[in-house]
Amino acid sequence: MVTMIAAVAENNALGKDNKLLWHLPDDFKRFKKLTTGHHIIMGRKTFESFPKPLPDRTHVVISRQPEYKPEGCIVVDSLEKALAVSPNHEDVFIIGGGEIYNLAMPFADRST
Repeated sequence: MVTMIAAVAENNALGKDNKLLWHLPDDFKRFKKLTTGHHIIMGRKTFESFPKPLPDRTHVVISRQPEYKPEGCIVVDSLEKALAVSPNHEDVFIIGGGEIYNLAMPFADRST
C-alpha cells in the first residue's frame, strides 16, 4: 500500500525554507510509529532537511542529479523507479516534498 503522509497547514502549506512549519511532538511520534520498518520515498530537498537519515527505515530519494549519492539511501530519478525498488507486499510512505506529493497522487492508496 502506498500512503502519502504529511503535516499540512489550513492553507495547504507544507513548509517554508525547507523546514516544517511547526514542531509537534505527538506528530513526530505518530510519524515514527507509522513509518518505522518501512520504505520512505522523498525528494532530495526533503532528505536534506533531516539532520541525518531516520533510523530503522529504508530511504528512497528521488533526485534529478545523477551524481547525488548520499550514504545509506537508494537514489532514483523518478517516482516510478522509487516505487519499483520498494516492496509490493508492505506499506510504503511518500513523505514529501510538494512536487513528490503531486507526482504520487495517482499511485497513492491513502493519505494521512
